[in-house]
Amino acid sequence: MARKIAGWIAGPIGGELPFFCLMVFALFFSHFLWSITPGGVRGLSLMQWRNVGIAFSAPVFMAWGLCVLLHGCRRAGLRRSLKVLLYTLASLLMLADLLLLWGFGTLLSPWMLMLLAETNGNEACEFLTQNLLTANSMKAYGLLLLYGLTAFALERRWRGGTLSLPRQSAVAVAVAPFLAVGAYLFLLTARLPLLRTQYDFEAWHERRGFYAKQCTPTNLLYSALYLRVTRQDNALAIRSSQQAFRQPATCAEGDTLCVVLVIGESFSKWHTPLYGYDLATTPRLCALRDSGNLFVFSDAVTPYNLTTFSVKNILSTNSLADGEPWHARPALPVIFKKAGFHVSVWDNQRPGGADVSTYDYALGSYMYAPQMLPIAYDEWNTSTYTYDGDLVEAQRQRLGQQQASGHSHRLSLHIVHLMGQHSDAACRFPHTEGMLAFGPEDIRRTDLSETERQAVADYDNATRYNDLVVGRIVDTFKEKPAVMLYVSDHGEEVYDYRHFLGRSHEHRKSREALRCQYEIPFLVWCSDRYMEAHPGQVEAIRKAQEKPLSADDLAHTLFSLAAIATPYYQSRHDVLSHDYVPGPRIVGGSTGYDNCY
Repeated sequence: MARKIAGWIAGPIGGELPFFCLMVFALFFSHFLWSITPGGVRGLSLMQWRNVGIAFSAPVFMAWGLCVLLHGCRRAGLRRSLKVLLYTLASLLMLADLLLLWGFGTLLSPWMLMLLAETNGNEACEFLTQNLLTANSMKAYGLLLLYGLTAFALERRWRGGTLSLPRQSAVAVAVAPFLAVGAYLFLLTARLPLLRTQYDFEAWHERRGFYAKQCTPTNLLYSALYLRVTRQDNALAIRSSQQAFRQPATCAEGDTLCVVLVIGESFSKWHTPLYGYDLATTPRLCALRDSGNLFVFSDAVTPYNLTTFSVKNILSTNSLADGEPWHARPALPVIFKKAGFHVSVWDNQRPGGADVSTYDYALGSYMYAPQMLPIAYDEWNTSTYTYDGDLVEAQRQRLGQQQASGHSHRLSLHIVHLMGQHSDAACRFPHTEGMLAFGPEDIRRTDLSETERQAVADYDNATRYNDLVVGRIVDTFKEKPAVMLYVSDHGEEVYDYRHFLGRSHEHRKSREALRCQYEIPFLVWCSDRYMEAHPGQVEAIRKAQEKPLSADDLAHTLFSLAAIATPYYQSRHDVLSHDYVPGPRIVGGSTGYDNCY
């Protein structure tokens, strides 16, 4: 039996060994280069090497499957033609990835396919002229030529045949683990054409689909299908906003008013003293609370633990409790602009250039679609920054320039989307002496290893830096009649109750996982001038601090604070209203999770 299994595994490889090796190389080489950038092979940790090994299984299984196909083809001419076709397709895919990787620092992605689809003839000619004969592109062509010559030479010399029994056993033992994992990844890939929504695709990606995607054909399939679904949802959302822009919206505020919406990233409420943490990770926010200007809401949740869907629901006027998806209702900045507000967005996760993640693409392709820009915003940033503090400083300089030139606005909405504590948290704050407040010795957890305690310390340092950033935003508006809402897109597990860092995506979560990943900090800050002019609103904020709320209903509270009258306002979803009715706060929307608070 063992001999039959070994022959079944190793037989197709032995018959097509050059093809097998070269196909694995073509399907995985660009992704391997991507995985070791920028640290290089020596910079990979043990976990990263494990990830590379898992991802390597997908091209091994795919190459083995193609060898089985060739092995079963009895007509020599047909087998030869099929092999040439497969070599050609693999070579072209590898070339495309290498041109992108060495020329632009990225691989095939939904963002790149979108740019390609939106490129006209003139732009395509300019691109080809500027980028196809550079030093980086010549390196890719050289590798492709070497690959082709190697394939030609080996195929001419290789006579195939059956491996000896010892060699069959050795090959089977070496390849079997990769085939087992690769078969599982192949089954994951087979589910891609069955996915129907953006959420399905992102959940697939997080539930080990990431490993399957580290193979050029799978990545291309994922990118094409994800682009199609995203365009469908975006088209519905944009149509909703365009219809809303034709509806009346007015503001009853007679004085100057600045409304600020700060959307944080991956902020665990359990890592700030505002919610009982024992390390001083948010001294500025705590001081604002103690002064009476900051109000801390104790029972807020987010419907998703994915940035894309959390932010889309925060920025939409929908309510998941009413069965409304985010794209069925208009974006809140559209209503603000229609009501006479000057709307600016400062987004440190805005996609730009070529190297754009799946999540940044999914959100940015909607927020910054050409049809959205004129109806949603008056100004937006064009650059992103390594650290959020630099983004906020650029915003402060811009506001200072407007004030100096006499172009400040009576009514304004400022949306600030931060990188926050997004993984890897160690990269989210400058490693200067003042920013390294915590080390592993400060994490008094005997159940954690040194590496795990360092990860917690990095997260707490990133939280302290985020506190500084939010404090700078407060400083920007403290002399104005301003109200600021801070909400995180989702929480994060930071080895809080188990040996796990990040967010999990199983269908049924434990109570501890829900608590860490879905309960979020929700804060409202009021300037002194705002408190003097709006005592009734301030009292409503103070009384609402213990009410349960969900981030997808946030637009209705913002409309209330801005005194905006619009058909899209629902008082029962406004946490400051007497009509507020806390509904079921759905975790995961209506797209798979049946947990609710």
